[in-house]
Amino acid sequence: MKNINIEINSKYREYLDLLKQVIPNADGSEIVDDSKMVEVLIDSFISFIQEQWWEHDHEDADEDGHCGSGCGCSH
Repeated sequence: MKNINIEINSKYREYLDLLKQVIPNADGSEIVDDSKMVEVLIDSFISFIQEQWWEHDHEDADEDGHCGSGCGCSH
């Protein structure tokens, strides 16, 4: 696994500290590590994107099966 280093300014430091207080770890415990919080945020964002992908409407698909949403699907 390759690690990356991220630097954030003080504005985002405050947001990150707040998020660590309100978003629990997978086991329900408080997140105290910055890198773990960033991982949780990325995982949450990817899950959100996947939900949006699967829930968009294909009801109005054209005769070729394209839904018109720009997603590139063909159902």
